[in-house]
Order: sequence, then C-alpha cells, then structure tokens
Amino acid sequence: MQKPYTNQLSLNHKHKGVPYGGSGAIREDGDANYGFKDIKGNAALLLEIPELKRDRGLMSLVQAINAPHTGLLSIGCVSGPVEDENGFRHSGYIEFSVNSVSAIADAKNYFPLFFHFDRMLHEGNFSGKVAFDWELQPVTFIDANANGFTCSVIVNTHYSKTKEEAGAAWIEALGVLQYFLSSIPREHNDLIFGQ
Repeated sequence: MQKPYTNQLSLNHKHKGVPYGGSGAIREDGDANYGFKDIKGNAALLLEIPELKRDRGLMSLVQAINAPHTGLLSIGCVSGPVEDENGFRHSGYIEFSVNSVSAIADAKNYFPLFFHFDRMLHEGNFSGKVAFDWELQPVTFIDANANGFTCSVIVNTHYSKTKEEAGAAWIEALGVLQYFLSSIPREHNDLIFGQ
C-alpha cells in the first residue's frame, strides 16, 4: 500500500563550518541568515532566533532537540509558507548534530536515526502528506576542533486547498519529528556543545 508520505536519505558533499556568522541581511529568496547560536541547554537563547519567533512548531522542535537530556543539538533552521497556482504548502528544515566529537566522525551514526524514524512512521501508520528529506553534510565544529557530519531534515508538506490546512500539515509533520528526535538519549561524554 502506498504511503502518503516519503522519507529519504541523501548526502550533500558541500563542507561547512560551525559556528557560522550571519547578519540577518535579506537574501533574494526572502530569507536571512542570522548565524549560529549555541542553545544546547540554554533555552533563553531560543528567543534570540528570529526564525523561531514566527513558527511555534519549529520553536517547539528546536527546544526539544536542545533539551539537556537529549544526545543532539541544533545547528540551524528555517521555515515558511508557500502559495502559488497549485495552492498552499509549508516548507523548511531543521539541521542537527549528534552532540559527540567521536560520534559525528562517522556518517553511519546517523543512519539508525533515519531508520528508526522511518519505522516509527510506518508502524504508527503516519498519514501526513509530507516529504521528509534527510541530508548528511560534512562539517567542522571549529571551537571543538571536531570534524564529521551534521544532518538536516528538510520538510515539505504537499499542497493543500487552504493556508490553514497547509499550516496544520506542517505542525503535524514537525510534531512527529519532535516526538522522535526528543527521544534520542545522550550516550557520549565528549560533547561538542552544552558542556
């Protein structure tokens, strides 16, 4: 039976450095880069991230990932509504890392997250019409002198007839992602951030 969602994994070969800067200047696509903030275990900094002020679902997801008990930390995020001749949808991403110098060194450590999320969607009969695209990317955490990989989950809802339906689909998709990612325990002591 065909599922209403897709869940895929790919590799982006473009290397990045963290922390990265950002002035908040508006780009051609209408978005802006405000730079990296180390919010692992520091919920007060969440209020300094403009992308989160306008999206309560994304705020909740980022807050859950960065809770002190999780083994993850967020790197970046963005979201926004899309309206065109096909209707309404919502699009965005969350980028995160396993919070361990040794664990990020091997990209294979992200596969269990992808696999178990896929199993959860399948076994829970998730019925959201959404695409989850997981993307691994090489990274250097400059302050920690650590090289490895981060993971982004790009989330795109299918088109809806109304803005409200698209927003509800977005919240549902982020909710299931939050439920899963907030359950990833801290298993390492060689932390990148949040020491």
